Amino acid sequence: MMTLEEQIFSRHLRKQILLDSNLLLVLVTGIFDTRLLGKYKRVAGYTGEDHTLLVQTVSRFGTLLTTPHLLTEVGNLANNSFPEWVRTDWSIAFAGFLQAARVRSVVEERWIEGASLALRQEFPRFGITDAAVSACASDALVLTQDYLLSGWLRSVGVDVLNFQDLRSMQHAIGQRPHD
Repeated sequence: MMTLEEQIFSRHLRKQILLDSNLLLVLVTGIFDTRLLGKYKRVAGYTGEDHTLLVQTVSRFGTLLTTPHLLTEVGNLANNSFPEWVRTDWSIAFAGFLQAARVRSVVEERWIEGASLALRQEFPRFGITDAAVSACASDALVLTQDYLLSGWLRSVGVDVLNFQDLRSMQHAIGQRPHD
């Protein structure tokens, strides 16, 4: 019998997944250089194995859904996390990721006007980036490491998994066929 988390995951397979800004940072950083994981602010709690799990997870979905707000925050997190000698090359890798993903049509960037996001009930508590996540959440499985955000999204009926849930069910992710 599948756990609730496995049921949520299965419901969204081959559809869309939306990573929060920190997990998107981990994904791109691991593509750039997994040796940075575990060493610097914002990626210190992640390993190469976590990156592999993220890649395997994202590959199970048809599209990685994101927003300009998320992408901006990922860039800002990288600028505030990595030493200067890493930033330029990381930014080039990030640009390459976005350009390559767009060509392969695996990333959908959804624009939502900031004024509209400011009207959402979660905006005062979570800010513009997470309001954008919430606005897109009905169209994708949300994967986050933010317990407050995941709790709030669950409370309003959104399918969301915390990265710790994913770590707990990683055996199931690797066992299911990709069809």
